[in-house]
Amino acid sequence: MGEFDATGSGGDGPRDTRRDAGATRRDPRVPGPRTPGAGSGPGATRRDAEAAPGDPLMRLPAALAERYQAVAELPVQGAESDLLLVRDEQGEQFVVKVFRRGYHADRDVWEKLPALDSPHVLRILETGHADGRDYEVAAYAPDGNLRALMDGPLPEETVTEVAAQLADGLAALHRAGIVHRDLKPENVLVLDRGPLRLAIADFGLSRVLDASVVFASSSRTLAYAAPESLSGQVSPARDWWSLGMIVRECATGRAPFQGLSETVVVDHLATRPVSADDVPDARLRLLCQGLLTRDPRRRWIGEQVSAWLDGGSPQVAEEAPQTGTGLPFRGDRYTRRDALARALVENWDHAAQYFFGRGESGEAWRSLRDWLADVPDDSRIDLVDGHLATALPADVKLLHLVLWLDPALPPHYLGRRTSAEDLPALAALAADPRHPDHPVACRIGRDLWEHGLLRVLAGFAGGEGLAGADAQWRAHVAAWNDLARWLRGQDATPAGLAARLPDAEAENPPAVLLALLALAARPAETHRSLAEGAARARRAVPEPVPWFTWMADGAGDDPLRLLAVTRALPEAVVEAEARARDRHAAAQRSEALRTQWAERERQRLAGRNAAMARAVVWTLPILAVWLAVSWVVGSLFGGGGKENGTTSVGLHASSGGVPFAALAVLSFIAWGVQCGAEVILARAQGGDYLSYGPWSLISKVLGAGGRGLSKASRTMSGAARRNDRRGCGFLLLAATVPLLLLLLLAAALTSIASVLWVLVMVAGAVAHAVAAGVRLQRWQRDRKIHPGGTPT
Repeated sequence: MGEFDATGSGGDGPRDTRRDAGATRRDPRVPGPRTPGAGSGPGATRRDAEAAPGDPLMRLPAALAERYQAVAELPVQGAESDLLLVRDEQGEQFVVKVFRRGYHADRDVWEKLPALDSPHVLRILETGHADGRDYEVAAYAPDGNLRALMDGPLPEETVTEVAAQLADGLAALHRAGIVHRDLKPENVLVLDRGPLRLAIADFGLSRVLDASVVFASSSRTLAYAAPESLSGQVSPARDWWSLGMIVRECATGRAPFQGLSETVVVDHLATRPVSADDVPDARLRLLCQGLLTRDPRRRWIGEQVSAWLDGGSPQVAEEAPQTGTGLPFRGDRYTRRDALARALVENWDHAAQYFFGRGESGEAWRSLRDWLADVPDDSRIDLVDGHLATALPADVKLLHLVLWLDPALPPHYLGRRTSAEDLPALAALAADPRHPDHPVACRIGRDLWEHGLLRVLAGFAGGEGLAGADAQWRAHVAAWNDLARWLRGQDATPAGLAARLPDAEAENPPAVLLALLALAARPAETHRSLAEGAARARRAVPEPVPWFTWMADGAGDDPLRLLAVTRALPEAVVEAEARARDRHAAAQRSEALRTQWAERERQRLAGRNAAMARAVVWTLPILAVWLAVSWVVGSLFGGGGKENGTTSVGLHASSGGVPFAALAVLSFIAWGVQCGAEVILARAQGGDYLSYGPWSLISKVLGAGGRGLSKASRTMSGAARRNDRRGCGFLLLAATVPLLLLLLLAAALTSIASVLWVLVMVAGAVAHAVAAGVRLQRWQRDRKIHPGGTPT
């Protein structure tokens, strides 16, 4: 498994691109990506025969997206990187290798690659780090890789040429101190088929050696891996073994270990040699036997291969049977504590289950206990009784065992390096469910917290400060829990915020727990990353959300409050978007009401002329009433009938009344006032005037009068049924007497009847005008117009 790196997924923004010595380089002998013809001809790079067309699923780093256009993802992807086919502005095609987060190229390898002088080592045109990932740019090879040529046994001359060219490339790499570590047909590119030209590519797992042999954790392709790679040993001899496996496959047409499981392959490599007897050509068989010698110290390397290419026959070391005592593990026996510790770290998952998965009943556990009994170190008793023979999980037991075996190792858990510099990467992986290492990172975080493993890891070389980080981590968790409970209890915060701000130990995946671990282990850089994340969160909210603004404004420089702001961002974005949708819907409704109101106003104003005409017509009956009554009053009481100016009407004689002509003029004046009031009202109301016409009031009066007469009729009928005829007579008398009194009053007033009629016309006109004003005011009130002109 690949190691965690402290810079695996830091807080780099989308434009964070680094090009410094050893990190970003362009080969001065190879044209840059903007140079026409940079990708044509030999030197092109490719991983398979045909690139899958269509849009790539991943994006280029910002530093490359400015200069290249992604064409497609190449289907052959490694565990540590993705490959993209890109095109520059001139149409030339290149291959970009983008390392996944948590994986990084060796900067020393990058620095040495441009100086290699072999035509059989692929030249990398550009290297760099952007958007939190390493990348390499190389030319595109349309002829594919060596695997495309290996569809059966190749001619002896072709196999010899393959061996010669790859040997030249390996020799150049080893002279520069670079070990490839992953040589296989897929990493050998075909630059040209006629004549055949090959180049070694893909230096993602390469290492620069300060000594002849080192140990490292790495991914590998087992079919081409040397036996010593099972224990993590890295030396130039490892690449020569891989060359021997490639030559053997080219000569026989059969892939090594085809159809065998990984367990069987590991057991074969660890216990017995790989035979070359099935290689038909004797010279090629000799080459394979020399390259596939299990002992790396006696294996053929560049010197012997050069002698073979010149026609010589260097000596091949005979395989000696493996003997000796020691602890058996994965096909090998270990007597040295440090060698066993490295093997356990390299094969962590297998080792934990192998030794501790079955408990004390397991044969492997008994073998380990017997082996420990022979180790001359009394501390093994505390190891066994205090850790290995307890109910601790298998991985925790293995950690204590590795620490006891070799405390000089860097801190490792679950096969991953876990120094203080690596802990921030755990937080990034726990927050990214799509990353392949996400489950392992969450598992490491849980175990570190629940079993206090940072204090154990502090015993390894380079683990200084981990014990203090554990204490600070637990203090951060307690403070976070108090803060989260307080924020969740605020009335202004939404209910969904509780899921965003959980108690650190209760969250799954433990993103908050590991973020607090990063803050404890690397406080300065984590604090800076949290501040940048909180600033981005504030910018990401499209409109102010009161509770989020309050939370962000109150965060200050407190890293826990800053973490809460970044965690609350999704909830704030959801609320802001909901508010925007509601505002948009309200604006649409308001616009619809405005449109409806405008149409009603247009129709109302369009009916203004018709309304004024109806107002005149509807008041004409009022004029007729005025004139008719005025004629009656003038005829009876107008004063122009006899010479002496006296007229007798019934019981009363009157004289000196207002003549009909004067009453007629007053009738027209009264009607003019009433008609004018109605016309003014009709002009103001327009089409609405019809429902507010003068006859609506008359209709109401008549309706009320009808209801009164009906009630009186019902009352009289009821009285007749309740009383006899005599009682009905009394009731008739009671109704007649008031009528007679009214007649006598009218007779007394006949002397001033014409004057009273004039007053009635004046009062009627004034009352009509006032009523028209009241109706206009009531109409305006019913409209309820706000300042914008739209009804509410």
